[in-house]
Amino acid sequence: MTLAFTLGLSQGYRQTLWMMWGELAGVATVIVTCVLLLAWIQSLSTIYFTALALIGGSYLLWIAYRLWTQPAHFELGEGQQARLAPLALATLGYTTAIMNPKGWGFMIALLPGFISPEYSTTQQLTVFLAVMLPSEFLFMNLYASGGSGLRRLLTSDRQLARLNKISAALMVSVALLVLTKL
Repeated sequence: MTLAFTLGLSQGYRQTLWMMWGELAGVATVIVTCVLLLAWIQSLSTIYFTALALIGGSYLLWIAYRLWTQPAHFELGEGQQARLAPLALATLGYTTAIMNPKGWGFMIALLPGFISPEYSTTQQLTVFLAVMLPSEFLFMNLYASGGSGLRRLLTSDRQLARLNKISAALMVSVALLVLTKL
């Protein structure tokens, strides 16, 4: 979302769409990999699945702690950023999605609550992709198109720190939901 926001500001909405398509392909790769991994782990012993849920929930708490405590500041860029080619933007989106440890951690923490050994892995994967990819696309669009408006509101490090604290509180809520479902 931060990448969509930043590119929306620097490249414009239409150019950012190229990054979004690459990002969606990367998110789909992460989701498919995580679902298949979790289906395999579920076929083992419940101890592995429980351990994975504990690790995932703990990771979300750590992210929330970092958001709450790290200093917030804007990077001040010099001048106008050069236009990027569509293929470069799509590649940037894909690599950002598959190399993002928070994305992997979030999926590993989130998916155990939605994956059931009683149903076909293929059906569950299809439904999860059908929900996640349009949601991801919608929110990337909101970030990219709303970037310039938010830029006027988030003009200081203090305002950015407040936004980080709100994000951290929401992350704690998600982590508690994951941890209480054990």
